[in-house]
Amino acid sequence: MNQLSIEQLRDVINALKHYQTHNISLNNPRFKAFNIIIELVEEQIIESKNDPKFDKVKFLQWFEEAANDETIADCIRGM
Repeated sequence: MNQLSIEQLRDVINALKHYQTHNISLNNPRFKAFNIIIELVEEQIIESKNDPKFDKVKFLQWFEEAANDETIADCIRGM
């Protein structure tokens, strides 16, 4: 299963909060259950921010290969 992007996770949180606010009484035990779900989604956002997608090794390999291309090398040198 594909993971949701941070923006999609925020949309899920907003949808949950909207439903919770407009459809569930504060006295209903489901209100607390929704708070737990929202907290879990918020934790997922924090975890995804701590897990960088940038792979330095792959970038450096690409850069070394691309440096052989004159147009990229000229661009980097500012020509």
